[in-house]
Amino acid sequence: MSIRIAAIALVAGLTAAGSLQAAEVPAFAAKGKAVFCVDATFPPMEFFEKSGDKEPIGFDVELIKGIAGTWGITPEIVNMDFAGLLPSLEAGRCDAVVSGMFVTAERTKKFDAVPYLATSSVLIAKGGTAPLASMDELSGKTVAVQTGTEFVKWFEKINADLKAKGLPEVDLQLYPKASDGIQQVLLGRAFATTTQDTEVAYRDLQAPGTLATVHVFEDTQKFGVYLRKSGDDTKAVADAVAALKASGALAKIVEKWHLAVDHLDVSK
Repeated sequence: MSIRIAAIALVAGLTAAGSLQAAEVPAFAAKGKAVFCVDATFPPMEFFEKSGDKEPIGFDVELIKGIAGTWGITPEIVNMDFAGLLPSLEAGRCDAVVSGMFVTAERTKKFDAVPYLATSSVLIAKGGTAPLASMDELSGKTVAVQTGTEFVKWFEKINADLKAKGLPEVDLQLYPKASDGIQQVLLGRAFATTTQDTEVAYRDLQAPGTLATVHVFEDTQKFGVYLRKSGDDTKAVADAVAALKASGALAKIVEKWHLAVDHLDVSK
């Protein structure tokens, strides 16, 4: 099924139920089309089901279709490396970024963001690995992290703390894709990697016991739709997300990907 057909089908079903109201179309979608950029290496948010697939699938992909459907437009989904997402948005190559990206104070200095799903960051290792008693246990170990993410800054701080204690720092290895980090762990080349509880839940469903969560970071994060700063456009996206939540459409997508429905509450 094409992205266009899927979006129309979603809206048709919701409209028939009387649960979705017509939404104001943002300026960037005024011509009936909008470009949404993703890094399709982060299941279950966005990924390719198998090698050679041309269209990604996942929670964010279905969110994109739902948002586009509320406006009655055609979404074009463009795949690229995570580090290039916001630069491409700034340059106008994307109209919006929906790619499991945290809402942060630093990013929202330059861009607007509409939060849609809460998540916790975790450190994962091979199945059977015991939880860490403290981050000091990472001293001298290799940890794989995706470049361009907040995790890089987190580990820079962890290394500063280790250095202050006179302990060997974490050997931080950077990779372009989130899936690369997990592969390094499975191959035994890295002790651990960083990801989200969303991905852990999905991978445990696919291969129970393969990976183990060894640390849950304290800060709860929020995934957001990123946009160039424009009050009217941002409101249109926020209204579309709110409509999908009110209709129950987002709850169904959460359940489909085996995530937690209460994570749709991003008010905290």
